[in-house]
Amino acid sequence: MHRFRSFLALVLLAFSIPALAAGGKVDGSLTANGKTFALKHAYAQTKKDPFDKKKSVIEVIVTDQELSPAAASDEFELMKAQDKQQLSGFTATIDADKAVISATVFSPAFKKMKQFSGVGMQKADLTAMTGERIAGSITMAKPDDFFDEKYQYNATFDLPVGKPAGPPPPSVLKGTPLPAGGGEPGKAYMAYLKILAGGDMKAFLGSVAAARAKDASSDPDFKKMFPLIQAMQSKDIKVTGGAIDGNHATLLATGKDDDQVSNGTITMVKEGGAWKVEKEAWKTSSE
Repeated sequence: MHRFRSFLALVLLAFSIPALAAGGKVDGSLTANGKTFALKHAYAQTKKDPFDKKKSVIEVIVTDQELSPAAASDEFELMKAQDKQQLSGFTATIDADKAVISATVFSPAFKKMKQFSGVGMQKADLTAMTGERIAGSITMAKPDDFFDEKYQYNATFDLPVGKPAGPPPPSVLKGTPLPAGGGEPGKAYMAYLKILAGGDMKAFLGSVAAARAKDASSDPDFKKMFPLIQAMQSKDIKVTGGAIDGNHATLLATGKDDDQVSNGTITMVKEGGAWKVEKEAWKTSSE
């Protein structure tokens, strides 16, 4: 099966919030770089099939810690919870044919990136899959690795399936509102996009936050990953607004991924008198 990987800084984020049902059973484990985590919490929700909008898929989230309702139902909140709670676990999206069509794995035990995605090694063996319930197991017969990040996970579950509840209300950004274009932080972000597209890795490291630049420059695989970062960036990006709060700013943007519209949230930080890109998150609006 096709295998696909993505990076936390560019992970695709959903903005539709399903209403998850409580309860359910799960027993599983994740081994990341030799460290094993017991997976005792799981959640399931319906989503639109990314390959056929007339159909639905079920996303299963399995973690070592309990999630808030927001984190369990929204990928953007889940990403924030991964940082705040230091979560370990995985997600798996299962289609009507009971096949895993996308998956992510995350853990603080990973050294180079805390989350990445890959599909092909997982096997779903389901005993029930309806609009109200999903039961069975997701297993990996042997460990896999990505840029020397080694992992293996398995889980058996019986879960109620939450229903989509429509889009959430617009988020309120902290700070003073920014105009279309994003002001000075927006200009810095657009300059960053030109550097990224041009492939100048030294200039790229100078345009991102110091912590991000340090992590990238110390990673021997950064040169190999850089073309993937370029390829995953949305196209025709326009900053539509945002907010500034002291030395931090949040930009809202739109872009295109093939023939679909993407929505982006970009976090900027002012270091040494210049605005730098701390992180960004994108999601196609149709997913």
